[in-house]
Amino acid sequence: MTLAIAILAVEILASIVAADLDCSPEPLPFCKPYILSITVDNTLRLFIDGIESANLPNANDWTKADTVSLPCHTRVIAVLATDDGALRAGILASTEDGSVKTDATWKCTSVYQRRWETVDFDDSSWPSARAIAVHRTFTCPWMWIEGIRKGAYWIWTDNFVRDITGDRVVYCRKRLDWSKFNRRLPPCPTRSLSITVDNYMILYLDGIEQRDLPNANDWAKADTVPLPWNTRVIAVKGTDDRHARAGMLASTGDGYILTNSSWKCTNLYYAGWETVTYDDSAWPAAYVSGIHETYSCPWKIVPNIRLDAYWIWTNKYESSAGGDVVVYCRLKIDKDSPEF
Repeated sequence: MTLAIAILAVEILASIVAADLDCSPEPLPFCKPYILSITVDNTLRLFIDGIESANLPNANDWTKADTVSLPCHTRVIAVLATDDGALRAGILASTEDGSVKTDATWKCTSVYQRRWETVDFDDSSWPSARAIAVHRTFTCPWMWIEGIRKGAYWIWTDNFVRDITGDRVVYCRKRLDWSKFNRRLPPCPTRSLSITVDNYMILYLDGIEQRDLPNANDWAKADTVPLPWNTRVIAVKGTDDRHARAGMLASTGDGYILTNSSWKCTNLYYAGWETVTYDDSAWPAAYVSGIHETYSCPWKIVPNIRLDAYWIWTNKYESSAGGDVVVYCRLKIDKDSPEF
């Protein structure tokens, strides 16, 4: 894979993921994709940065626009349009906010050139598109196309009249400069999770075990790990050594994550219990045995963990009363919560 293709793949992936986000995870410059609506009188093939858009159910019906996601890092829109030889030929398109629309800034030719649809193709010698008519309620022979903004133009080459001299097949391109538009998202929060278990801990984030936990066997010292912005499940296996009480305590610095009764804990092992897709709906809520801010015998204040976090376990947390030696606890993180 060449560097250019790799960069393009990352950018497209970034914009696809960003469609469901309200923030920008670093280091990728995520931003919201645009929605492009487009039609051709009569047949359309559409390329975004050289990649053909496959799902165009209205490609042969100019009276209905096709709608595609336009990643905000898109550099070239390319259209292969074919006319059926009746009346006029035309291409019409716009994004939902009018940032991109068909007009004379596009370039069109009737001459096929190899790799014409790609990003690195040099179209500097191509003529400007002919803006035939502005899109409005009725522009003979065209009607209003739902989803395409007023102010877009029907475009083609200069030979747009459908007679014996008209261009039946044209190639049109639009090179985009996104520096003119602001679709950037605010940064996603960066968080660290501080956690300890009395007595032994194994920690998983989205099913991946966190190996660098120097204090995993010392409950008096928390381990701190980066909490990726897209983490969906925190899972912890805790083991007690049967001295006094068993407990688990954790928080992020801003309190977005706190151990409390919103966690779920069980003493039963299930295959895949630590993964994102595991269904823990039948698990009981964690049992809260004491708040961190006060002295909860036998525990003391653990540095780097918020005072409003709670010590949790199953309801059998008393070691002297036959408590659960090994427990499995999970927290599903709701990305739609106001704090995300």
